[in-house]
Amino acid sequence: MAETALDSLYRRLQWFLLARLGIATCLLGATVLLYYRTLSGTSAAAGRLLLWILAGTYCFSLLSGILLAQVRNLSFFAYSQIVFDTLFVSCTILLTGGLESPFPFLYHLAILNAALLLFRPGALWAATLAAFCYGGMVTLLYYGLLSPVSFHAAAVSSLDPLLGFPVLVQLVVHVTSFYVIAILGSYLTHRLCHTESLLDERDQALGRLSSLYQGVIQNLESGVLITDLGGHVEYANGPMGEIFNAPPDRLIGRKVADLLPALSTYQPSSPPCEFPFRECEGASERILRATCSTLCDTYGNSIGLLYNIQDITGVKALEQELKEAEASEGISLQNSGPAVDSFAGLVGCSEGMNRVYQLIRKVAESTTTVLITGESGTGKELVARAIHDTGPRAQRPFVPVNCGAIPESLIESELFGYLKGAFTGATTTRLGLFREADGGTIFLDEIGELSLPLQVKLLRVLQEHEVTPIGASKGVPIDVRVLAATNKNLEEEVAAGRFREDLFYRLNVIRIALPPLRERRGDLPLLIHHFLSRFAAASGRTIRQISPQAMRILLDHSYPGNIRELENIIQYAVTMAEEDTIRTTDLPPYLHQHSPQQPSPTALDPGQANGFSLDFFRKGVSLDAELEEYEQRILRAALEKAGGVQKKAAEVLGINYRSLRHRLQKYRLS
Repeated sequence: MAETALDSLYRRLQWFLLARLGIATCLLGATVLLYYRTLSGTSAAAGRLLLWILAGTYCFSLLSGILLAQVRNLSFFAYSQIVFDTLFVSCTILLTGGLESPFPFLYHLAILNAALLLFRPGALWAATLAAFCYGGMVTLLYYGLLSPVSFHAAAVSSLDPLLGFPVLVQLVVHVTSFYVIAILGSYLTHRLCHTESLLDERDQALGRLSSLYQGVIQNLESGVLITDLGGHVEYANGPMGEIFNAPPDRLIGRKVADLLPALSTYQPSSPPCEFPFRECEGASERILRATCSTLCDTYGNSIGLLYNIQDITGVKALEQELKEAEASEGISLQNSGPAVDSFAGLVGCSEGMNRVYQLIRKVAESTTTVLITGESGTGKELVARAIHDTGPRAQRPFVPVNCGAIPESLIESELFGYLKGAFTGATTTRLGLFREADGGTIFLDEIGELSLPLQVKLLRVLQEHEVTPIGASKGVPIDVRVLAATNKNLEEEVAAGRFREDLFYRLNVIRIALPPLRERRGDLPLLIHHFLSRFAAASGRTIRQISPQAMRILLDHSYPGNIRELENIIQYAVTMAEEDTIRTTDLPPYLHQHSPQQPSPTALDPGQANGFSLDFFRKGVSLDAELEEYEQRILRAALEKAGGVQKKAAEVLGINYRSLRHRLQKYRLS
């Protein structure tokens, strides 16, 4: 918590009194050495008086420091110190020559001290008091009502009236400087105090963050190693000690290459690596997964490496169980499951689709022409809409045009428009699709179906950025972004003379190639879930899952029609389903003709399928629930074998104690 205003003032008063005590000590010593023993007469009297004033200042500062802890009203105490400083400076000036004294600048120090203690109110108060004292002293000296005391014999006791103007100028300059110093000093000290307060808050926040950081690292499930640039361990957390079956302190100072030889050539830029590990001879082999990142200071200089080590032995075993279970149990989809991974209407998280997403993000902000290629049904129009919707033209029109669906005799008038009376039947003027998309995007689907004459006119539109309606003699400027798509190989079409080469290169500035569905098998469950949820909601049906057999048929199909075919299949299945589960009988008949041959019933025991009772599948399987129940049975058996000793049970299962404890808490078996 940041210190209060009173705490801050108390601390500043301590430093102020200490500084004044030091200055008074130095001045007192200097006066004794330089003046007191060498002066005589009036000078000696002035020196003794100055000495007494300095001694009084010293005693007052010392007494103030002693009484500071007992003071209740710190503000009043601070103002009294300001008054004392101002009076001390006034006496010093009077004793050192009055108007001829070289010490009026000491008022500036008093004002700065006031600014340090009380900021602007204190500084202005000190400046006003200094102006009053100095102005009064100058006035009294000028009219001879007060005699200066000087160490110099040449000092005068009164002034010639002819010198009144220079004295007035001197007075105005000094008084003005008092207020200038007060304003500047208060501003600077306020900023300094504010900066100091911010630094204190940052230090406290950094301390809290450091404590949080230490706590988080210590309570991570995975091991953490921090090394210097030479690879020597500087820090290891508790899970790291569990992996090596030793206290973490024993790992400090050792080289990572000696602890984990598999990491001797591992670089921070490399992908995560997995490797077998045994902490000693005779110990069971475990699989570790390591990632590495570089630690840098605030200037970006490398100061070490951070290794994150995970024991994934149990995960690998579970992956193997999942692979074996998937072959016989299939996959269950729940409408209440997690949201499907999507990007601007496109569904999928495979590597090929991630590349498409990256290209969409890059080209969306530009006005470059994009050519989208891919087989029929792969979602080329969705990609075009995603480019439009994520770019700056999202609020402008998006006009899709299927070039293969418009008769050749009409497509020119549809694209470029026509004037009234341009041909028989042209009773009105039509803008055309290009002008309708002005300011936005036009999507030319199946661009390979355009005839050669129309390709020439389209090329001119792309080059000149203007369209000429039929019947017009002058072009109309347009601002349209052109996206084109085709399922043909345009390079082959160019070679065969069916597509203009110059138009091809004009369209093929950036190409986005969509992978067919057979090359993104990992996206099939997501797409099935997406379409199932959409069509079930549209029809008001409650479809909770897909039977394993039906799911296997869907996963094994080759989908020559790509996503459009899958969409039609799911829509058909939702329509035909009579229960809350889609079964094989609800799928289109042609899928059964191409589905893999099922084993002959005579090859299995009666009522069995791959070792599982057919009743097991009849209810509809939830793979997660079955695996959780299976994992609980394994944990109970391991605890029973270990006599209830959890560490021994962890060794039986080949996992670390922390991982076992987490699983026991998850299933409330601890």
